[in-house]
Amino acid sequence: MKKLDFNTTLTETQSYIGELALPYVTAAFMKNKTVDSGIKVVEDIVKYAYVAKLAGSGLVQIGTHCDFNPSGTITAGEVKLEPCEFFIDIEICYEDLEALWNGLNSGNLNTQDAGADFNAALQKVLIDAMNQAFELVIWQATGGTGTTTCDNFSGITAQIVTNHVTGSSALTKTNIIAAVDALILALPSVVLEDLSGLKIYMNPKTAMAYKQALMSLGINTPAEAQLTTYDGVSIYQVVKIADNTIVAIQPQNIVLGVGAMDNFSQLVIKDMRESTLDNKFRMKLQGKADVKVIYEAEAAKWTL
Repeated sequence: MKKLDFNTTLTETQSYIGELALPYVTAAFMKNKTVDSGIKVVEDIVKYAYVAKLAGSGLVQIGTHCDFNPSGTITAGEVKLEPCEFFIDIEICYEDLEALWNGLNSGNLNTQDAGADFNAALQKVLIDAMNQAFELVIWQATGGTGTTTCDNFSGITAQIVTNHVTGSSALTKTNIIAAVDALILALPSVVLEDLSGLKIYMNPKTAMAYKQALMSLGINTPAEAQLTTYDGVSIYQVVKIADNTIVAIQPQNIVLGVGAMDNFSQLVIKDMRESTLDNKFRMKLQGKADVKVIYEAEAAKWTL
């Protein structure tokens, strides 16, 4: 029988709770393509936070102007960031970690020091898993009432309701250019006046259909060329965006909120031999986050 006996360096419990968990929890929500696109980030939210927005109407007047004559209105509004709790609880047997050990270490399993690489690999598994799950929520959560990660939370696509273009068939190279045309025309004039900050978000499969459409028109866009664009507007690819979904929005019109590092924010890797005598690890990653579209009427989406 093979004896799996990790040394004491590995079996010490790693616990990062509260402020100590800050680099791990923030990485779990912020190391993804959506955040990299340039969206706003608000950190250290204790319970909730407001992102203010102002809108003015009827402010400009014409004619003689001797006396002060107030006119028009300025409306103050806000979007509310209320970070929701996300967590990972997982238990792994020592034998299941053998392949990871062999990939990061050489020498005998009983005498070789596990080192920082082994523990960092376990941390990375949790952080990467949280990032993938949270980015799926960012784009596909529908605010339902079930128990999945996409319920009880509204993602970016679900929040955009004013400028919604509905297609009649799945996106292919034959209809995707028309779909993008319709998406852009759905935006209000205030956005179309200056397209410099706008991005068109889609997943790589949809982006490939767009490239194929361009190639069928004699426009070659090799992989090493600049990012695919639509009339100068960057097309940004995010894997977790659903098929047959395209979103046009300025990245600064999206805000991500990350909860404060309280006692419930944590990364824990615990060797169960110290307590229950089981040859297992228990791992936990827990934090809070939210995402909101600030000016919903200045974004557009195309869906089936």
